[in-house]
Amino acid sequence: THCPPIMYIESEETFFQRCLSGARKVPDKSKNTKLDNSNNKNEKQYYKKEFVTYSPNLIHSAVHLIRNPFDNAISRFHHELKEHAKNPTKYQSWMDRYPRNSLGFRKWCNDENTMYGAYEREHFNWTEYGYSSDITKYFEGVSCHAEMVRYALWHALAIRTAERLDVPVMYVYYEDYANDLEGETNKLLSFLNLTRSVDGEGNQVELPEFRQSDYADYFTLEERAATSELIRRVLKNEKGIELLD
Repeated sequence: THCPPIMYIESEETFFQRCLSGARKVPDKSKNTKLDNSNNKNEKQYYKKEFVTYSPNLIHSAVHLIRNPFDNAISRFHHELKEHAKNPTKYQSWMDRYPRNSLGFRKWCNDENTMYGAYEREHFNWTEYGYSSDITKYFEGVSCHAEMVRYALWHALAIRTAERLDVPVMYVYYEDYANDLEGETNKLLSFLNLTRSVDGEGNQVELPEFRQSDYADYFTLEERAATSELIRRVLKNEKGIELLD
């Protein structure tokens, strides 16, 4: 997605409030009342989306999932593709411009960098958000630098939020599921005090296959090195930076 800094920079407080916010599906009383008054009880029930803010007292533990920043950016690109594909009539030109491959991804990143590059470098006050005045020089050579800043900031704020809530945290690396799906799943269930589902005969349900795609050609070695340096700069002085090494 195309987002200027003011749309991807968060403070600790705004991040905390977003973590407590969500949406849930609830019955639409205005529509269902008509059904209740009709004789056809087989008619479809209607629901609506309701936005809510939950109490932090409901949170007793946290699972912090960490995925390498490159695959994470590509996953976000795929999410954008999926969302636009829901309305192909409206977004066909968008989907034609950004095909689901490395060329489409790089074009998506380049367009984002070009659209807001000048604003980020010349007009946005990075020091107001705690960054050094020269942070933008580390954007050079980074494909999708906004995604990488967002990635680093999200993890930093997630760590701060868990500390603020004072709850136990389990750190999970996405790539570990590819190496030991069974073991990682059991560790997660143990942390959450849950048990594996069983079938009608009492046998544990088999876990689905975990697939991890190879996106080696989406970034050059130079881009990977520049990205790592940018993330280190964004996370400078942050707790838990070693978790992302």
